Amino acid sequence: MKLNNVNKKPAISIIVANYNNDIYLDDCLKSVVSQSFTDFECIVVDDGSTDGSVNVIKRWAKQDKRIIPVFQKNHGVSHARNVGINMARGRWIGFLDADDCFCADGLKILYECGEQNNVDIVGGGGVRVPDDFQLKDAPTEGFVNPPFFILGFNVRDVIKMEFLGETHRFVWVWRRLFRREILQDVRFDEELYPGEDTCFMYEVLPRVRRIAECKAMVVYHRVARRAVSAAPYNQKTFAWIPPTLRRLRRIMDAFYPKVYQKHFYKNYLELIIYDVIIGTVTRGRLMSVGAKVLKEVYGTDAFPIKYLSWYKRLIVWLFVKIFG
Repeated sequence: MKLNNVNKKPAISIIVANYNNDIYLDDCLKSVVSQSFTDFECIVVDDGSTDGSVNVIKRWAKQDKRIIPVFQKNHGVSHARNVGINMARGRWIGFLDADDCFCADGLKILYECGEQNNVDIVGGGGVRVPDDFQLKDAPTEGFVNPPFFILGFNVRDVIKMEFLGETHRFVWVWRRLFRREILQDVRFDEELYPGEDTCFMYEVLPRVRRIAECKAMVVYHRVARRAVSAAPYNQKTFAWIPPTLRRLRRIMDAFYPKVYQKHFYKNYLELIIYDVIIGTVTRGRLMSVGAKVLKEVYGTDAFPIKYLSWYKRLIVWLFVKIFG
């Protein structure tokens, strides 16, 4: 009688963090279990959902033993992902948001590209789909040896990664696989949301030798009303900025040369200016909230205005002065 080796470690551990996404979760888990690559475990961490998510997860776990359910009180997406990382047994670790879906050959493309090229991180594309996207309507054609290119941890290549385009966004952790050994001491910051993905990526990169970016699409990324990446525009909208900037300052000082820091802060601070100043003024509300947030870090090492042009420095100064 042949017995299954229940202790055999899978090639890939996929971590799905879920909170109240029952209307999307069925498609998400179906896309996982129907992958052409089958040597994986899928750790589904439900973060205290109050909808029908628990029943969906239990049903899929009963149907497929590769689905490993975890139920916990609500602690946030970063905590849920960290729980998954701590449990993961695979040589590779990947993430999938509960409202997204893998393309049919997504794991196969990533795994084969990663293994064949001896890299530490392998990424593919994330194609945006509408809120009403259904997996049954997705194309099923596979890919054979899709084109890819290799990058390293150096200023030129990190900058290149940041500008790969809309389908290969730098901060999208769910379009990648990570070798488990490079994540030994790296976790998502549970005090940050949003901003946790950015800090995670910049903290992981200094630990890698080689990175592969594959041009094939591997994930359907839903632009959803209840998406993991969605957030209301209210008093808490900008609360993530000071702690994220402080965390990034520590990461930059520890791992990145000054020449890269100049590039990084010029672009990152401009994004914050756009979100806070342009965003609030255009909407005609929350200016005082945004100004209070910027005032908290303005003039500190976490917000190095020296990397901004003189007129953008003036814009920030006037905004803080008038509304703060």
